[in-house]
Amino acid sequence: MQSVGRARTIKLALLVSGLIAGIPAQFGGVAKAGAVTTVDIWSLAGVGSNSVSLYGNTNVGILVSPVWAIPASSQYEWISYTQTGCDMFDAATGRCSPDSGNPPGTTQGGAPTATFYQPFTITTASSGYLDIWADDTAAVYLASGNVTTGTGTGDTLLMAANWNSSGNCASGPIGCTQANGGDISFDDLPAGTYTLVIDAYQYVGGSPFGVMYDGQLTSNGAPSPEPASYMLMAFGLAGLGTFIRRRKKA
Repeated sequence: MQSVGRARTIKLALLVSGLIAGIPAQFGGVAKAGAVTTVDIWSLAGVGSNSVSLYGNTNVGILVSPVWAIPASSQYEWISYTQTGCDMFDAATGRCSPDSGNPPGTTQGGAPTATFYQPFTITTASSGYLDIWADDTAAVYLASGNVTTGTGTGDTLLMAANWNSSGNCASGPIGCTQANGGDISFDDLPAGTYTLVIDAYQYVGGSPFGVMYDGQLTSNGAPSPEPASYMLMAFGLAGLGTFIRRRKKA
């Protein structure tokens, strides 16, 4: 009788363990119910890509102009396709001397000086923000999937380029100074893979050029339960019910 009772105890323990194991999975593994996940979107050297075939289309960090917005942390920085930032600063004129890769100017309606691509993936519907600066200005689009070529034309326009110059860059969003950054909001963006497509424009040739952005997306709720979790809970409940019925008959 002792061996039978021990076997029943072990069986009950296994059923209860299966039931308990299925419960946390309903709330995203070990996370609590309502737990959220975040995805950071930062401009960093070596992260994302661009349309200019230098350095394998890889983004590089650049030396900033004194008038440009200063990043709030070391987690993001000004980037470009080569050294298009500030070479030397002239205090008398308040301007930078051109670096080796400063691009020629473009005109409104013309092709972007360079296009930057930043892919990201969210596993649940999410909301958040993107702060972006550019010298001289930029247009920001959202494309579906992982995009690495082309301009943002045809994708969802999040913010248009600003062709009103203040002398250093655009006189409002999207510009290069701290006060003239673009502030973009995301609301209930469905789960999936997306790409920020940033068409950046240079007003005047031979002057600093680059982009910088900092954003974050936060899930609107806990991740969806996995089918295996439902099966595990169902197995535990069914087995526990059978065990109790047999105990009553005995």
